[in-house]
Amino acid sequence: MEYFGPARFPRILVAATILLLFVGAGFPLPAASKGKTRGTEPRGPKILLSASPAFGFSPLSVQLVATLSGVDPQDSNFCHAGTTWIRVDPGSSPEKGTRLTEAPRCLHDEKEVAVTTSFSKTFDLYAAGPYLYQFVLQAKDGTQVRSNFVKVQVMRIP
Repeated sequence: MEYFGPARFPRILVAATILLLFVGAGFPLPAASKGKTRGTEPRGPKILLSASPAFGFSPLSVQLVATLSGVDPQDSNFCHAGTTWIRVDPGSSPEKGTRLTEAPRCLHDEKEVAVTTSFSKTFDLYAAGPYLYQFVLQAKDGTQVRSNFVKVQVMRIP
């Protein structure tokens, strides 16, 4: 009598083995759907913040670039929006971070709306340690769009 032959091997074990091989090979499994279809995620303004370089030796000159997406280029609410760069120094908390705010105004005709989608600022860092940066954009109606936090590590030459 053959207990482990192909004819007697339970189907559930075959399915489990295939699943383990599939996952072990690095293939992603399909996510469970909760009534949403692809492409229907909520849209709206988003800001992605990046730093270059993200680490280096003191003194370090770092350039931050904030990129705005999800806004109509003709949206007057975001035309010349206010900006705030937040820097959290080593050993400090985000609530006590340094804020550099600019509140520009539109000086052009209402028909000449143009939304800026890229913002940049360069900072010189001298003290060693981790710095955190965040960018906040404030539209004319008071809407705030916050970026991700970016960490910049400044090292001391031994």
